[in-house]
Amino acid sequence: MSRPAATTPKAGSRKAAAAALPLVRPSRMLATNGGGRLEPVPGFNAVRARSEGFRGGRVPAALRDRRLGVAGDIEFARPQFTFGNDDRVPISDASALPWRCVCQLVVEGLFGQEVLGTGWLAGPHTVITAGHNLFSPSTGRQASKVWVMPGRAGDAVPYGLEATTQFDVHPMWRGQGDRNCDVGVVWLDAPMGEQLGWFGIGAYSDAQLRGLIVNNAGYPADKPLGTQWFNAGRVLSAKPQALTYGLDTEPGQSGSPIFHFTEDEQRIVVAVHAYGDSGENIGVRVTADMLATLAGWVR
Repeated sequence: MSRPAATTPKAGSRKAAAAALPLVRPSRMLATNGGGRLEPVPGFNAVRARSEGFRGGRVPAALRDRRLGVAGDIEFARPQFTFGNDDRVPISDASALPWRCVCQLVVEGLFGQEVLGTGWLAGPHTVITAGHNLFSPSTGRQASKVWVMPGRAGDAVPYGLEATTQFDVHPMWRGQGDRNCDVGVVWLDAPMGEQLGWFGIGAYSDAQLRGLIVNNAGYPADKPLGTQWFNAGRVLSAKPQALTYGLDTEPGQSGSPIFHFTEDEQRIVVAVHAYGDSGENIGVRVTADMLATLAGWVR
């Protein structure tokens, strides 16, 4: 399925105002670094070439502690599942597209301990994640600092890392703990997305979503720390503000992108993975209103 065309509906209602934005905000990945690509030559150190010019290196010791917790576990009491045989596979080269646009988060101050989460680049300075990685409605506490590591690979951060205190969550998550609005944003000082790229964001119709094959990558806490894992599957149901899917996830992947890989090589996020319930994994659906919120956060 190709991505839906942008439309401009009639003005007059809140929904119309939100949908006045393009229904698809395109991704920007292949255009990074002047559009140049590496030839796939066996044995060549592609990670070294891609990470030239970045202050990459080793993850600080405090962020390599295997005892780090998971925000979703604390907020929801184990919010995610694998179904049947766990067929997640590790990303062998997280420095490549699109995996370098997926970030591991280490969050300080939320529950009195550092916790893990996942986010994804949505603009030059913008990382989207789950709201519960940044703010807990049950305690009223929010993060004090967020470490962002795009394309983390074990103890290595080929593109460096940044600690930031700039973030926000959806007002309905902050005020009411509405799981349909469990999304948040982290802003970076460095324009990492300019060189690494970013995911697009799309508000699709129910018909376009039902049965759609979607992809996911994130940093699950049940695997070796700092390793990125992939899974894919079909959308099982398109609810008004949520999508359900059978692809496997585990705690630590909250905030990761549920994305459509289109025929024209766009990666369009259609939901932000958040939690699980009654044997299905659930993401916050990108509706026209949610797209307006997410697009308004992009810097």
